[in-house]
Amino acid sequence: MGWSLHLLNARGRLSAVESEVRAALAEAEARLGRVATAVDVDVVIRAADDPMPPELRVTGASYGPGRMEFGIDLTQEAMGDLREDMLRAVYHEFHHVLRWDGPGYGSSLGEALVSEGLAQVFVHEMMDCPPEPWEVMPEGVDLRALCLRADAAFDDTDYDHEAWFFGEADLPDGTGYALGRMLVERVLAAQQGQTALGMAGEPAAGFRGMLRALG
Repeated sequence: MGWSLHLLNARGRLSAVESEVRAALAEAEARLGRVATAVDVDVVIRAADDPMPPELRVTGASYGPGRMEFGIDLTQEAMGDLREDMLRAVYHEFHHVLRWDGPGYGSSLGEALVSEGLAQVFVHEMMDCPPEPWEVMPEGVDLRALCLRADAAFDDTDYDHEAWFFGEADLPDGTGYALGRMLVERVLAAQQGQTALGMAGEPAAGFRGMLRALG
């Protein structure tokens, strides 16, 4: 079956970018097929409901096994290379798909940190691109205090996902993404030859020791 594309285009909103989208998805599927085990995936593409910041021209989500969903901000149609934006988003969500077939995305803070960190590092394994703004630790964050806080809440399933990953109060926007990427990179550096792809099925608990070391 491979990848099954569902283009939500009954009213023609995606027609102007359809060929670019299809080409980017075909490129991503072919490149992923050379490094990862083939998996069947439903891919949903829609026009974004609201204008987004430039760095979020293409947004993605993987809410369960075997599916990836992407929204494209058509108000940014003439702003740069849609292909690269699509590839970054697809590689990120594809790693989530792989993880859903293993331990799952997870319901605790620690599991979310690891799932997001692995997906972001995987993007950089697949393509040479600068870090996204949310992958960089916000200025002024006390890393040691943050790691201690994350460790204390590692197993919490009632954590505030919006606050940790999109910012609120004393957690700047992107904190969870930046911490997740840092955590994964440190673990990979300590395990020579290991990759984010190779650790797609690794339980989050295996990363906790490094979080404690950072704290």
